[in-house]
Amino acid sequence: MSSKTSMSKPSRMNEDVDATDRNLIELLRKDGRQPILALARALRVSRSTVQDRLARLVREGIIKRFTIELAKPVEPTSVRAFLMIRIEGRPCARMIPSLMGFPEVESCHHVSGPMDVLLSVRVANLAALNELRERIGASTGILSVTAVPVLRTHLDGPM
Repeated sequence: MSSKTSMSKPSRMNEDVDATDRNLIELLRKDGRQPILALARALRVSRSTVQDRLARLVREGIIKRFTIELAKPVEPTSVRAFLMIRIEGRPCARMIPSLMGFPEVESCHHVSGPMDVLLSVRVANLAALNELRERIGASTGILSVTAVPVLRTHLDGPM
């Protein structure tokens, strides 16, 4: 149901978003599987109004994707980790597309501080994590890669 990246326009969350849009977004955050008719009733608008607003919010990039939240990983033996990456030279953004090309990457963040990029990855086991760390580290323009395996996740996604 979800895609890893979105090629839509940049979000314009504060532009052209009224109270009804914000309420619609909040309802979808709570339960993204609600039928259009239930959303319309909760918002006290017509079904077509909800459909039109949803289409516009997606088209304008305000809603980037619809996804699910799992109570626990479905993968029987997966390891989630963060890779902290230092990039040689500037601009760092030039390396982002190649880092996002690794299939194990779930999210990619350009950050401030001693590291330039923070990747969230999921791999089958610690050996696969080490192999991924070495593959990324061997890439041209990468100074260092530090792997931080996740022991337990207490919160993942909106509260």
